[in-house]
Amino acid sequence: MQKHIFTVFALALLFCFASPARATDPGSGALSAGDLHGLCTSSSDIDYGYCAGYVSAVAHVLLDQPVGGVRACHHANVRSQQLIDTFNSWTELFPERMGDDAATAVAAAFARAFPCAQ
Repeated sequence: MQKHIFTVFALALLFCFASPARATDPGSGALSAGDLHGLCTSSSDIDYGYCAGYVSAVAHVLLDQPVGGVRACHHANVRSQQLIDTFNSWTELFPERMGDDAATAVAAAFARAFPCAQ
């Protein structure tokens, strides 16, 4: 089971940063915030697992560096379900951003929920 979780996490991290293409380009193949939201709200365990791995990977990277120029802080001990809920809430608040790159959108959601001290 632990090996499976690591594999999902590693794949999500790979997809998160592998493509420099923008999600706003319909032919880019990049994952958009809307695509990720669909996975995060899916009844499929596989889709939901991909979502959990993806948002967890972005959260992990944000502990060390910005993602899409955005920083988030104080989220090291947050459970993956809360990370998913944070992203899903953000998509409800900002539906106009569903075409954004998924990694940047997740980072924006976490920056809003877990801001860094100025």
